[in-house]
Amino acid sequence: MEKDTENQARPTLAGEVKQEVKAHLFHNAGFLRIDYFTLFWIFVAGCVFGLVVETVFHAIVYGGYESRAGLVWGPFSPIYGTGAVVLTVSLNRFYHSHNLVIFLIAMVVGSAIEYATSWVMEYFWGAVAWNYDGTFGSIDGRTNFAFGVMWGMLGLVWVRIVIPSLKRVFSHVDAKQALARVVTAGMSVFLVVDISVTVLALDREGQRAAGVPATTAEQKFFDEYFPDSFMQARFQNMSVYGKG
Repeated sequence: MEKDTENQARPTLAGEVKQEVKAHLFHNAGFLRIDYFTLFWIFVAGCVFGLVVETVFHAIVYGGYESRAGLVWGPFSPIYGTGAVVLTVSLNRFYHSHNLVIFLIAMVVGSAIEYATSWVMEYFWGAVAWNYDGTFGSIDGRTNFAFGVMWGMLGLVWVRIVIPSLKRVFSHVDAKQALARVVTAGMSVFLVVDISVTVLALDREGQRAAGVPATTAEQKFFDEYFPDSFMQARFQNMSVYGKG
């Protein structure tokens, strides 16, 4: 009788997993406080950190410098900024989990971001920045196993090293101070303009590749200030063919 009671009280594996997930999602405030100020500066840090890592990686593996910037102005690569924000939100509650859990979550999330970015670029502007066709674990040429592993490793570095460092920095900054608000607001406006101009410049580059002449003031503006020579020098890893 006592043995039956013990068996009934012992949770199943599925039950233990369910309890673990519920504990993380509903009873864990997370390592970082999530608000606009925190996420915005994590985005900025991710843009810069990712650009530096990718530039160094390219120099070591392929040799020589290549511009890996993702926006027309500044040292920013928004795919990594987005990745940093998504990884932070996704892993914030799993900070105390096993490294393998963090690695797998970062691998899946990062690969999804890479796939989505590649699809959006090709669908809207006919632009291709990478193609992994023929490589191990390739998914439509937009991501593959090796880069998924890199995203997993990046997630580990981000959670174990970068986020604690950011937390220490944030602990010395009062987000409610006037100076912090002014700087954050000013940088937010700059990045909105930077991203908007980049999107429009890529759109016009795609139009030029498709043979669309400049007939509007907007098209003439981008032809003058963001011609193919500028775009190709700025985005050296990207080829724009235009939408078919």
